[in-house]
Amino acid sequence: MEQEAKGRLERQKITDEAEAERSRKELLELQANSAAVESTGQAKAEAQSRAEASKIEGEAAVDQAKLKAEAMKIEAVSCSFFNELIYHNCTVVC
Repeated sequence: MEQEAKGRLERQKITDEAEAERSRKELLELQANSAAVESTGQAKAEAQSRAEASKIEGEAAVDQAKLKAEAMKIEAVSCSFFNELIYHNCTVVC
């Protein structure tokens, strides 16, 4: 009877160790999946950040081009006005 009890105890010990090993394996798989999700999330965030930075740079370049065109337009009107003024004064004085 004692021998039988020792045998059951040994089988239970082996069963418990096998269950513990399965649990460790499952934990490692979950940790690996978690790391993969975290890595994917980080990569996505970095890509979105780069895309947003590119968008802002593009919008800034467009705004700069518009402002430059407006400045050139103002300069052209100013030159035309002053040229007309100088020509008019010259013909009146001369």
